[in-house]
Amino acid sequence: MTASAAQAFLDEGNAHRAAGRLREAAESFRRAIAASPGDCVGHYNLGVVSAALGEARQAALSFRDAARRAHSSGLPKSYASAVQSVASLVAMNVRSGGAPLFPRKPGPLAVRGEPFSIIVCSIRPDLLEEMKRNFARALGPRGHEFIAIGDARSLSEGYNRGLALARHGLVAFTHDDVELLSPDAFDRLEQALAEHDIVGLAGSGLVRGPAVMWAGHPHLRGFVAMPVPADPAACNATLFSLECGTMGGMQALDGFFLAARREAALAVGFDSAAFDGFHFYDLDFSYRASLAGLRVAVTTDVVALHRSLGNFADAWKRYVPRFSAKFPALDGVRGSNEHFGATLASRADALRFYEELRGLAATSS
Repeated sequence: MTASAAQAFLDEGNAHRAAGRLREAAESFRRAIAASPGDCVGHYNLGVVSAALGEARQAALSFRDAARRAHSSGLPKSYASAVQSVASLVAMNVRSGGAPLFPRKPGPLAVRGEPFSIIVCSIRPDLLEEMKRNFARALGPRGHEFIAIGDARSLSEGYNRGLALARHGLVAFTHDDVELLSPDAFDRLEQALAEHDIVGLAGSGLVRGPAVMWAGHPHLRGFVAMPVPADPAACNATLFSLECGTMGGMQALDGFFLAARREAALAVGFDSAAFDGFHFYDLDFSYRASLAGLRVAVTTDVVALHRSLGNFADAWKRYVPRFSAKFPALDGVRGSNEHFGATLASRADALRFYEELRGLAATSS
């Protein structure tokens, strides 16, 4: 079929929808998709009609397919709208207590319980103790040590010092305001580190400028929950894309939580000379790791809540020239780097939300 035939079916579907004939509209949009499978519009419109018909599973699948086609066609606004539509549908189902739209049975974890060294720079004893309690629950009987640096001159300097003290082969670098929501977080991290050298929870497959997420969509990956200031129990469950699993080929990782094989972290190190403050330590570290051929990945199998947002004020701006001078080949072109998601009433609901997204990613149709 031709593009004109697809447009005719789209027009027909829109006329049916305007007249309230939703079943007929859905059929017309399916015909448009058959006529032009690579066009995101038919998939998106089918998602809208399916949602109106109460067919949430079909709607989510259609919006996901629209996002994929918008991605491949270079349509950032359509991509963003489709991804957010998926998030809104899944969140609505979670809030209503509905049965899972995309149930799945995760496979067994092949882990040995390797110990972790947890490295944190903190000057806030209350946050540090809360973080330790939360991490200890996630670690369970697994061997571990906490290395808390209370007088770091910078995150790079503090992390280098902590890394030099670490006794275990697996290390994690974390902010003190991180709460791990996944009860099996360290099992998942060990599994990810069996095939990768450095793993984060959010990041980008491309570096173009002076921030982890600078290159924008469609290069971004990962999940991160954030607090709702007015309701301590609630979470803003956010995501950067619909892709799930442990995804290699990353060039930049957000430093609120990083895990690594100790020898890989030592080989790269943190540049405490150029970045002697509290910015760029993560971008510089992960980008240099990727340039050195190390296996850098983002995993969505671990969900964490981060209580603070990135700060791009004057302190960050002072380091932009240093980063640009260190990597002069970067073109500096900035992409669209918004995140998507929904507000959920509890951490348990946030975990259900993310599990639905993993189930969707594993569903072919």
